Amino acid sequence: ALAKNRWTDAETQLAIAKWGYKLGQSYLAANENITDDAAEILWNQRGYVLKSELLRRGRIKLKKQEYTEVYRKYFKNNRRSHWRMMSAFLGGGYWERAKSENLTPSGLLEEIYADLPEEEHRSYTLERFIMHQNCSLELAIKISTIADPVAGNNYYQHSFDSLRQKALMRVAEITKQQLES
Repeated sequence: ALAKNRWTDAETQLAIAKWGYKLGQSYLAANENITDDAAEILWNQRGYVLKSELLRRGRIKLKKQEYTEVYRKYFKNNRRSHWRMMSAFLGGGYWERAKSENLTPSGLLEEIYADLPEEEHRSYTLERFIMHQNCSLELAIKISTIADPVAGNNYYQHSFDSLRQKALMRVAEITKQQLES
């Protein structure tokens, strides 16, 4: 419970981070007021679970190249934790997009999109790419021209039409930003 509490003091956070109780560490990684020292201890532990939570919440700031290294080492071709990879590099879940502080560089977003298996081409997953603050013009254009899924369900048709419209709006926003700068 202390790991979840946003008013937990720095000493207690450090103790939880060092203790080794995985559930407590996971709660601490998700704590919005985690200290930099506690986040660093959690980041340096083996594995990808805590890393994905810290990246998702924006608690660890990496250099552009480090984002790519972490993706390739822990998440690329890891089918077991696909949702963790998506939350780590595209921000929180579909319902948390506004809360995301994710800083994944645009080049890595394009690589993740290229690595995305066909069965993960869902409209809400692709929308996370175009809503990301670092979405590139090229990626927004790719998504704006995506074909409908093979299944002939009208529900999917509507959601992909909506996705393409959002992608076109993102293309317009990016183009306007580029012209102004």
